[in-house]
Amino acid sequence: MSRLRAARELRAFLRRHGSRTAGPATAVLETLGAIVPSDCLALSAWDPATGRHRTLASSYPEGAMAFLNDEWHHDPLFLIPRQRREPVRIRDVEPVRRHGGVFDRVIGPGGFRGGMTQCLFAADGRYVGMINANALDDRLDDDVVHLVDLLSADLAAAIDPVVPALPPTARLADGGTDGFLVPTTGPVQPLSPGARPKLLDALPVAGDGTGTRLLVDGGEVLAVDVARGGAGVVVLHRPVPPPDGLTVRELHVLAALADGLSNAQIGRRCGISARTVGTHVEHILMKTGTRNRAEAAVRAAGWRLSIVR
Repeated sequence: MSRLRAARELRAFLRRHGSRTAGPATAVLETLGAIVPSDCLALSAWDPATGRHRTLASSYPEGAMAFLNDEWHHDPLFLIPRQRREPVRIRDVEPVRRHGGVFDRVIGPGGFRGGMTQCLFAADGRYVGMINANALDDRLDDDVVHLVDLLSADLAAAIDPVVPALPPTARLADGGTDGFLVPTTGPVQPLSPGARPKLLDALPVAGDGTGTRLLVDGGEVLAVDVARGGAGVVVLHRPVPPPDGLTVRELHVLAALADGLSNAQIGRRCGISARTVGTHVEHILMKTGTRNRAEAAVRAAGWRLSIVR
């Protein structure tokens, strides 16, 4: 397997599985071995709580690994790969600086002539771990350095304990969510076959429009999420059961009640009699557990209830 092919396969593996647990980490190290020709290779994660590294997978002797986990980050030479943020080999270090703990505890006892350390950083700049490799000869050429450098972001993401936030549009893949984009300039762009751009008429997408709200569209209740991004505003919507066991008609009445309308005004808006409105209001108070119209209006405000007309 060529190094480039191995690097591509490793990148795909990392994006599918990560390497936080022992099984995937061992598989990562095996594939990494096809990219980094070495006699000893290790992948370690940084634990800020204990101030030391934790081995994820390694082919080093136990004593060498203990140094790399517990002491290597205190060694002045460790500052070179940490500050450069790129793979650093023994040959990249000036001969006058090739001494200290890593030479006394790892390189010398192992009889290694070649070695490399790559520090790994999360997308937000946090240090999350390292790769160490050593060889009995000087096989770690420039191609190896470039490939490891290219893989470093994926390796860092795989061992980072912080789970990255998914973009809002990731929910479009769940089969029940639809949505559309309201770009900063230009027309609305559907993001799924079931997108309902008409919902915009009931959505204040500016100002405090972000967040989740309930919309009643015809005979259906929708949970609508509005998220602002660099390209504009993403609106996602999905059908949900009416809250508190209310009917769709009762939600219409509740929305009008929250607008401060009287029973007669609500009746005119909904096309029903004031007496029927009164019955609906009684049911709303009972189902929501509210004591009066004002409390019911507060409940509707908490749901950010709107009607699509």
